[in-house]
Amino acid sequence: MTAGGEKPVRKILVGYDGSDPAKRALEFAVSLGAFAGGPEIHLAYVIQRPAWVLDPVPDGVMDSLGAAAKEELLDASRTVTKSLATAVSHIETGNPGERLLELADRIKPDIVILGTLRHPGSERLVGSVPSFFLRSRRYPLLIVP
Repeated sequence: MTAGGEKPVRKILVGYDGSDPAKRALEFAVSLGAFAGGPEIHLAYVIQRPAWVLDPVPDGVMDSLGAAAKEELLDASRTVTKSLATAVSHIETGNPGERLLELADRIKPDIVILGTLRHPGSERLVGSVPSFFLRSRRYPLLIVP
């Protein structure tokens, strides 16, 4: 399996937060990984500062969010390793689109896979994070509905 017909898919970046769209993206990445012969699947969870918390964010709030992120990534990593791919977990903090793109620039994935919410009756086809990647035009992007 190749990305863009040029080179084998050896490294996949999946935006993951434990939501249903993220789980669908992970399932697709694992399926793609089976065809690609067991690539590295990088799972990235971005902790966004809660909108309801004023600055500075109390350490306890961020610690709780970090613990939840670790738990979600542990579950996702188990799914990846069952498929004989290699799981690499990343926890970032900040704006999800910006932080995922910065991570992509560091790890240089062959493809980025993101889930998106289904918006029945909406003209909006993709969410803000996939839109951010589309505008960047830096990496092949697969959006899983």
